[in-house]
Amino acid sequence: MRTIKQLLLITVIITSTSACKKTYEEPPENQLPIGNVITIADLKDMYSGPGSNLEINEDYSLYANVTTEETNGNFYKEAFIQDASGAIKLVFSSACGLYIGDSIRLNVNGTILNDYGSLIQVDNIDPYTNVVKIATNKSVEPELLTMQQLNTTLHQSKLIRLDNVEFATSDLNLTFADGVNLTTTNRNLTDCGGNSVLVRTSGYANFAKDTIPSLNGSITGVMSIYNSDIQLYIRDINEIDMIEERCTGGVPLLLKNFEDENAISGGWSIQNVSGNIDWTTNTAYSQFGDAYGQISNYTGGGNSSCETWLISPSVDLSSVTNPVFSFQNAYKYNGNSLEVYVSNDYDGTSDPSLQGTWNQLQATLSTGNFDWVSSGNIDLTSYAGSNTYVAFKYIGSSSDGSTWEIDEIMITE
Repeated sequence: MRTIKQLLLITVIITSTSACKKTYEEPPENQLPIGNVITIADLKDMYSGPGSNLEINEDYSLYANVTTEETNGNFYKEAFIQDASGAIKLVFSSACGLYIGDSIRLNVNGTILNDYGSLIQVDNIDPYTNVVKIATNKSVEPELLTMQQLNTTLHQSKLIRLDNVEFATSDLNLTFADGVNLTTTNRNLTDCGGNSVLVRTSGYANFAKDTIPSLNGSITGVMSIYNSDIQLYIRDINEIDMIEERCTGGVPLLLKNFEDENAISGGWSIQNVSGNIDWTTNTAYSQFGDAYGQISNYTGGGNSSCETWLISPSVDLSSVTNPVFSFQNAYKYNGNSLEVYVSNDYDGTSDPSLQGTWNQLQATLSTGNFDWVSSGNIDLTSYAGSNTYVAFKYIGSSSDGSTWEIDEIMITE
């Protein structure tokens, strides 16, 4: 009897000990039904046109590879996928957790097929109930195209590469986006034939504060559209390779485009010879980028007498063979014409009416009504020294004064 009791006790102890061991169950396998297998092209064929919303209530599955991800901040709760038939944008209800090169099966049951600015997309995707990840490291090679080959139907949402391209001169020295105010921004990408597309970057992108490359080369990204505009979204700053000479003959020796909405950034200065009217910036009805320089002596309900100069930083043109100066300008209202000058001996800080030899330049000026015109190419060969300044002189009286606007100020070779 004692032996039987001892055996029962040992059995209880072993059973209790086994029950205390913590076990980890494997997560249940995602059992998404497959239904009918389709391609991205088949799915797009269901789209009935701009503004439509098709609620899909059947099991359709497509197999594709992911070409974008959220980790660089340029995409949020969205991804682009591609198969042999085409590509499409996915919009998720929460962070999707997908990475470039993931091979997935997407069941579109419960999603909505619609568009945003004519870009076809699959909306309302639950990353947990609509997506099965099959494999990783299945990256898609970008399709090499020219800007003239870009087609909103054939290449919409595809991963592409453009060679022999560069950012527009007006975007040089700027950043990809406003990484301070977290504002999405468009920049202009051009080829040597004058064709262009927009490079659109979120203010949340981890490269938003990076400076736009100034040379020529290649860029890889996903082709998107917004209505009639073709747009390119960069996946990774390292997929921009621009190390060749620009089509236009090099980086501008001087560039002021006011895109930072600061009249004196980049070494520019304002000199008030008389009065207290300053050069400022404005964004209303901008023709070149988002902002331009402006001056007006109309303040407080009347005109104020003034003489105000906007002067460039010193530019070294001593080794430049054919320096060319140009700018855009517009004006309205009665008053003195804008005057344009160049100097080789200004000290950079003094009253320009008292210091430095200033030579007036002949530039094409606006005829009024805020009509923008180009100054034309102004030859600076005679002033190609190591200490060259260009300046804009504005004069207003107590009885009248024009409003002048300037932009795209450049010295090139």
